[in-house]
Amino acid sequence: MDAVDSIRRWGEARDWAGYDPYDALNSPLAPYLTLGTPVGRRALTQVVKRSPVNLRPLLRVRPAHNDKALGLVASGYARLAVARADDSAADAARRWLDHVVADAVVDGDGRAWGYHFDVRTRFFGYAKGTPNAIATSFVAHALLDGLELLGEARFGEAARAATVFLLEHMLDDDGEELFFRYVPEERALVHNANLLACSVGVRTSALRAEPLDERIAAAVATSVAAQHDDGSWLYAAGQTGDWVDNFHTGYVLESLCHCAALIDGLSPALERGFDFWERELFETGGAPRPAPGRRFPIDAHDYAQAIETWLAALDRRQGALERAERTAELLVSQMLNPAGYVDFQRGRFLTNRVPFVRWTTAPTFRALAGLELARSRR
Repeated sequence: MDAVDSIRRWGEARDWAGYDPYDALNSPLAPYLTLGTPVGRRALTQVVKRSPVNLRPLLRVRPAHNDKALGLVASGYARLAVARADDSAADAARRWLDHVVADAVVDGDGRAWGYHFDVRTRFFGYAKGTPNAIATSFVAHALLDGLELLGEARFGEAARAATVFLLEHMLDDDGEELFFRYVPEERALVHNANLLACSVGVRTSALRAEPLDERIAAAVATSVAAQHDDGSWLYAAGQTGDWVDNFHTGYVLESLCHCAALIDGLSPALERGFDFWERELFETGGAPRPAPGRRFPIDAHDYAQAIETWLAALDRRQGALERAERTAELLVSQMLNPAGYVDFQRGRFLTNRVPFVRWTTAPTFRALAGLELARSRR
């Protein structure tokens, strides 16, 4: 696909380093602009994220590598290596997988990953480098792609180490329900983070032909039990997570598709979830909505994750490949910048064209490469 090649050229020209929507706190001016307060840190993060003018050069925020982004990039290369019999893509996948393994947070036999910037959200804050379930899960899935698609056993070992870390440091058990935390010190049940971590454990066990830890199945059951009658999941348990959006729902559904490989009884939840997702989170023409009843902002991350979710459902959802193809067509026509990166968001009147690697360009590269691989296998 021309779009994949265009993105690949753009990324390789920058060695896949770039900006992130949430990297404002990397500015050396941040302590002064925020007065060191949580409110100030969140405000700076949001102002810089939402600005259609890239304020980062003014704030002296430099482009950088992000391990989650590099995991997505490595997955994209591994998929292209198989779809095209492309040795250069295989070499690139190995390079970036080795890079993220070397960059891991090491704790005994466990390995984990975080972000290269301090994070301040409406829920909590944590320092750059702090392991989190999202980054760890995406890197681990990239490593599993290295095992499955490239046949490299060392990447399977590294994914097993990620599962060890998740079980030893991220698992929360209050005696009533069991789930994986987003970050080690925060006990909120965030459903996409919990199920992404579960999917890593399930896929690692499946690809390595090992027994599944029963605690992973219990953590899956925790989020499945929280599904609403209409098929939706709130972002998180409690009032602060009382909302539904497209890409987090996509994370949940994709993760459950992985989990269904070894855990029985997930089909009803998946069917209800997909029915809700299709009904409430897409326009008639196939464009993803950010949230039920909303059309804007149109976010490239929603498109990329929708492709991944449809690809995960190829064996269980009729028309999934066609839906993935339609979403890819819309993504390329509406969000791919002529320069080769992917625009961030389109609002009702303005388009934010700031180039981001982790949020838009790397996920799109991976998703389009996954679609190419799926087509090559038909």
